[in-house]
Amino acid sequence: MSYSLIKTLHLLGAIAFVGTLFVQVFILGPVMRQLPEQERARLSEALGQRARRVVHWVALVLYGAGLALGWQYRSVLAQPFSSHFSAVLTVKITLALLIVLHYVALIYLRKTHRIGPQGMHLLNVSLLMHAVLVVICAKALFVS
Repeated sequence: MSYSLIKTLHLLGAIAFVGTLFVQVFILGPVMRQLPEQERARLSEALGQRARRVVHWVALVLYGAGLALGWQYRSVLAQPFSSHFSAVLTVKITLALLIVLHYVALIYLRKTHRIGPQGMHLLNVSLLMHAVLVVICAKALFVS
């Protein structure tokens, strides 16, 4: 697969991922608070099931392409803070790994029934902030 195609897939995955988080935090969150509890529960369940199916594929494309891109820069990553580019790429990868840890925590908290609507909202806000920082790092990679 060509570098340009991998980079395009990574970019499209990032757009879908950040867009989904944006919608969850700024559109669905406020709308859900306006609904009666019974409707909120039904909508939350339906959206959750659909979002999990879609986000899994988006994450697979995003992180798969990210790994392929990172492999191209393995020599640069061997010395993570030797240049502006390597430092920013290292921070970007670290933030991306923190996003994965958020999802691991989310799975655990859901399975053990230790997270409610407020906790989910805070987790989504944190995910969005991390994802925006990753996007800023991506842009900063090519600024000297």
